[in-house]
Amino acid sequence: MKKRKLRGYVIPTICLILICTILFSGYKMYEILTYQSPIQNDDDITPVINEEGNNIINVTTTNKIIRPYTLESVTSTIPFYNREGTEEEQTAALIYYEGIYMQNTGVLYTANEEFDCVAVLDGVVKNIKEDSIMGNVVEIEHSNSLTTIYQNLGEVKVTVGANVKQGDIIATSGKNTLTSNDSNALHFEVFYKGELINPEEFYLYDYEEVTK
Repeated sequence: MKKRKLRGYVIPTICLILICTILFSGYKMYEILTYQSPIQNDDDITPVINEEGNNIINVTTTNKIIRPYTLESVTSTIPFYNREGTEEEQTAALIYYEGIYMQNTGVLYTANEEFDCVAVLDGVVKNIKEDSIMGNVVEIEHSNSLTTIYQNLGEVKVTVGANVKQGDIIATSGKNTLTSNDSNALHFEVFYKGELINPEEFYLYDYEEVTK
């Protein structure tokens, strides 16, 4: 039986294939090791201090309207007065103050402990005032058609003209003297397209629409 000689180009071809395979494998491994997830831009990163005092990164990815508080135990004490609501719903939304019944133009939130009040969207602090009935008041303008009003506040942590991001703490809850002597309260109003609207419905609005 005769032995066959390999043609002259066979061995160089095999070597070339092996070299190409090794180079391709090395390139793919480099891609894997150097890959970085395209998550954040600087606006999406918020520094947070943990219990040990170390900086950690909190990435904000929400494109939704958030509530004006973060404490889960906060409850709605007096709802927004809906002119089209049932008699029972309208009665629950009345505020009795010094012998007069008034329709609630926002929502009164309360809790058993002090809580932080936060900006529901990015905006600019347009006004801060102290009212004899509504306590400390902060107004934030989010667009030409949207302003949110935070009332019954305790310690205010922002200044007029400040730019705030969604979720930034603007104040602590304060004392409500309008309906009772609740010490941890927030009365929240939403002024949108020229009228006061129900905040509980506002949270469900389209994020892109209200931030135009």
